[in-house]
Amino acid sequence: MKMKMKAVNFTYYLHDDFVPPNVTAVAVAGANATLTGPFQLGDIIVFDSVIRKTASNASAQIGHQSGVLVSLNDPSKKFISFALDITIHGYSGTMSGSARIDFTAPSWEEAVSSGTGSFRGVSGYLTVSAVSLNSAFPVLNRKILNFHIPRPAAMFELPG
Repeated sequence: MKMKMKAVNFTYYLHDDFVPPNVTAVAVAGANATLTGPFQLGDIIVFDSVIRKTASNASAQIGHQSGVLVSLNDPSKKFISFALDITIHGYSGTMSGSARIDFTAPSWEEAVSSGTGSFRGVSGYLTVSAVSLNSAFPVLNRKILNFHIPRPAAMFELPG
């Protein structure tokens, strides 16, 4: 049976907090690893960031994005591997992905290659741009674009 694919697009905002007691990211490895740099090859940051509907810290929390960020030879380049746990617009589940990113670019793309729940079988990408680079409370705008989710009628029916 050939599966139908449904295109899905939405936006969410990743909020980090580098100030105790609600820290969402920690430098766990590296010669002089810090959250704000300077970065060296092999520095590793682990994160469990809050996902909100808007850029405002007062907006509704809709999930978490967790993963690791590894510094590469070029200090502005990082490797990211993540799992997104989100409930939004009638969808609920996880999506996983990875990318090589450049934090000095105005925006970048990250690949999404798998998912669970409403996102089972997902494939696609998201674009990321900085909303605020406040060193204590950075906010990233993350837009889910051109995601394709299988729609096998026997398993589940997605809204809309």
